[in-house]
Amino acid sequence: MGDSPTDILWVLVSAILVALMQPGFTALEAGGTRTKNSISTAIKNMSDFLISFIVFVLFGASIMLGSSYFGLVGWQPNIFNSTTLSEVVLILFQAMFASTAVTIISGSIAERTKFSTYLIIAVIVSIFIYPIQAHWAWNTEGWLAQIGFIDFAGSTVVHSVGGWAALAAILIIGPRIGRFDEENRAFEHSNLAYSALGVFLIWIGWIGFNGGSVLALNETTALVILNTFIAGSTGGISGLIVSRILNGYYQITAILNGVLAGLVAITASANLTTPFEAIVIGVIGYFAYHLGVILLERYKVDDAIEAVPVHLFAGIAGTLAVPFVMNDIIFIEQLKTQVIGIITIGFFTFGISYILLKTINRFSKLRVTETSELIGLNISEHKSSTSMFDLANAMNSQAVSQDFSRRILVEPYTDASLLANYYNQVTEAFNKLDQEKELLLEETNRMANYDHLTGLAKRRLLVNELSRACIQSEQSPQNNAVLFIDLDGFKNVNDKYGHDGGDIILKVTAERILTNIRKSDLASRFGGDEFVVLLEDIQNDTQATIVADKIIKSLKEPVDLGNNTIGHIGASIGIRFIENNGTFSVEKILKEADQAMYEAKRRGKNQWVAY
Repeated sequence: MGDSPTDILWVLVSAILVALMQPGFTALEAGGTRTKNSISTAIKNMSDFLISFIVFVLFGASIMLGSSYFGLVGWQPNIFNSTTLSEVVLILFQAMFASTAVTIISGSIAERTKFSTYLIIAVIVSIFIYPIQAHWAWNTEGWLAQIGFIDFAGSTVVHSVGGWAALAAILIIGPRIGRFDEENRAFEHSNLAYSALGVFLIWIGWIGFNGGSVLALNETTALVILNTFIAGSTGGISGLIVSRILNGYYQITAILNGVLAGLVAITASANLTTPFEAIVIGVIGYFAYHLGVILLERYKVDDAIEAVPVHLFAGIAGTLAVPFVMNDIIFIEQLKTQVIGIITIGFFTFGISYILLKTINRFSKLRVTETSELIGLNISEHKSSTSMFDLANAMNSQAVSQDFSRRILVEPYTDASLLANYYNQVTEAFNKLDQEKELLLEETNRMANYDHLTGLAKRRLLVNELSRACIQSEQSPQNNAVLFIDLDGFKNVNDKYGHDGGDIILKVTAERILTNIRKSDLASRFGGDEFVVLLEDIQNDTQATIVADKIIKSLKEPVDLGNNTIGHIGASIGIRFIENNGTFSVEKILKEADQAMYEAKRRGKNQWVAY
């Protein structure tokens, strides 16, 4: 890099443009992951920039730009104390490149990686990987630079490095829960509009990424920028066309990643290609990306935003394309050199990343717990609630409690509030149906167990309650009694005044029986003009006879049949006492009470007889 003020200013501006790629990657990755993890993804992007920048400035710059030891590693302590303005700007420019290599990893391992884990990855790449292999390729004393390896702005040195490190992390951490449960299940993206905005920001940043790598402002710079835009465009167009052919519609992720793949591919040779060659390289970049997607899905490698296909596969393709656009070289020799560079940087980056992360994982798991992953990292790691999470939590609480009577309230004017409104309408309809069901069940139960004319219990309910009372009497000391009531003179009233008059007599009889017994006692219509009363837990036999006397007395009272007509009836009652600690048969008790009732009739009616 020269000392021309114009060149220095251009590289400085380019560094700022490359820094603009960071918010671009943040928007791309946060929009491409699920809503419950979008905040976590954004925080990781911000944090990796902070760490990679400061680590590279303090250590990485000395390793990359310092005097070389056998072409393998450089070192220049206190590099800022002995640098010119142009060298300081170059350090700043390279710090942006280092942060780009790190941030590629963020999206690929999103949604299941601990925040602390990602910070460790950022440190590993910033110190042990990026500056060393960048020294090999871009320091004039580096061994790859010495053998003629060409990677103009970092298809391999930056992008493939990020892809290799991401692949190592993915293999150790594993796929997201449910990603491959049903073949290749795609997850929802939180906001692809944000992702599209992110790609535009990255694309603008790529002007500085490739244009600044000329390290001067001249005619080559203009050509580099033109080629960069051409390759990005043809990569995106390839995604547009291929997705339409394969899927029957234009797939937004294919278009966005096609743009990025074209940009990655041209980065190795943007200063060497003609505009026509840039068109071809952009297309090649897309198909390299597409191949990467197929291979990762086939082997169930879960890359959350397809960063590995974009940066690793397209980066390799772009680096291999270099010999095809160069003149005055021995093609096979240059191709061999390119392959050597790709393989050595790949083995170095993947090996260091895998070994260090695998070692760390043995002592401290890199992945969050299953519960944290299902809840989402926004909540589990950063306590950043969202209206959608609040809605899900409220719905889950209702599901657990089975209480759908209360409306769910979430923050208004959000997507969640719209869903909450629909949900509340559903629960209201459900509650209405539930109430109607309860009323229907209540009505069905009433019809099955209670007489429709008198409202008294039917015979079946009487038998059930009498059985229960007998069992209870056998288990604990308790005196019960059964009163078998038959109306005297009912047939005469029914014959004289018809069924309407008879129905009035039966209704009045039921009311008078209920008036003379306790609420805890059971009165039933046994059939026709026969009634049975179950008296439970009475103090003694006398209490049952007193009730019988009251019923007989009340039933003697005249009954208003309407139309100035009065009806008269009476009652004969048979009493069957059920002593405590005895063994009883319901059928026998009812039969003996019935026999006692007939004995009362034989003795002259309107009286009671105890069995």
